[in-house]
Amino acid sequence: LSKGILGLRFASVLLRFGVGGFIERFFVWDYSTMPALVNYGGDDDFYSGGSFYTNSTDLGRLCSISSQVDVYYPPRKRARITAPFVVGETLFEQSKQASIDVLPDECLFEIFKRLPGGRERSSCACVSKHWLMLLISIRKGEYESSKAVKENTDSVSDEDDGYLTRCLEGKKATDMRLAAVAVGTSGHGGLGKLSIRGSSSSSGVTNFGLSAIARGCPSLKALSLWNVPRVGDEGLSEIAKECHLLEKLDLCQCPSFSNKDFSLAVIGHYGKSVTNLMLSGLENVSEKGFWVMGNAQGLQKLVSLTITSCRGVTDVSLEAMGKGCANLRQMCLRRCCFISDDGLVAFAKSAGSLESLQLEECNRITQSGTIGVLSNCSLKSLTVVKCMGIKDISSEVPLSCCNSLKSLS
Repeated sequence: LSKGILGLRFASVLLRFGVGGFIERFFVWDYSTMPALVNYGGDDDFYSGGSFYTNSTDLGRLCSISSQVDVYYPPRKRARITAPFVVGETLFEQSKQASIDVLPDECLFEIFKRLPGGRERSSCACVSKHWLMLLISIRKGEYESSKAVKENTDSVSDEDDGYLTRCLEGKKATDMRLAAVAVGTSGHGGLGKLSIRGSSSSSGVTNFGLSAIARGCPSLKALSLWNVPRVGDEGLSEIAKECHLLEKLDLCQCPSFSNKDFSLAVIGHYGKSVTNLMLSGLENVSEKGFWVMGNAQGLQKLVSLTITSCRGVTDVSLEAMGKGCANLRQMCLRRCCFISDDGLVAFAKSAGSLESLQLEECNRITQSGTIGVLSNCSLKSLTVVKCMGIKDISSEVPLSCCNSLKSLS
């Protein structure tokens, strides 16, 4: 055979690729000695690891494919012989890397969309930050589950008013935690109430984290944001557009909210389920922002409105909010220094359903304004606190009768 081997010609090399790595099969045939091989009657032999070529040129041709090749002579049986595919004496890097990490983000996105339930999504989110980022980019309505999975929420201990709640405070209030909440709570029926108490000294929550909540928690009913300076119009707009079940919204000390993209206008347009709205310390929202919010005509279900220390609340914007909130019953104005008697009376005429009014440190309000309110709406409760414009009046000033008033403080 040694002479016959010298005349061998390399006919074909078949490489088969598997999921877990690379599988190579090399078949070498000697066409000149084929009759002898067909008539061969002895035991099957394997020759491995040796060099079949004495000429250095022929040897290089074979070694360029594999440094060690197993050769199987008899054609009666097929042998499964594997050898590592070597290039430059090193294995392919892909064989050392998990096959799923080779997939592009588009493929992972399609895989994650088909996860059956919240528990599976939470497990995937724990794998890596990369997977977590991909999962929060998927809106809840984009999941293609074959059937709705009814989650069991009876054993959840952190419920309030019948729905799941989360509260992040101080250094714990970060984008990564919000992303984890958005993915993890889907396995318990979805997040119902979220409270964020940030800190100006830390990086805190940004628009990214709030957008993750908007995409992953469309069932959100109550949102409270306190002292989150890095959350602005973009994040609030995402909440307004995605969370159509939102009923309670509390925004306090959020200096990044402004008139850019009209974040309050988006709330006024999309907040069709909002019943309670509290706005405090929005120093960069001007009169135009509040005016547009009122004229958007979307806050028809608003029952309670509290505004504190907002310079954008003026006579003009207050009247617009009265017209846009037809079912408003409770109104509280604190430290709104630009409101005068004229604006307050115009608001009372517009908000025909108003039952309770509280004025605190609104120093441009006088007796004329309060009497005008009592004369133009069926007010049941009136509270006046530290309003320096309220002074003694002469006995000649006529006082209107208000039969609906039940409480005066």
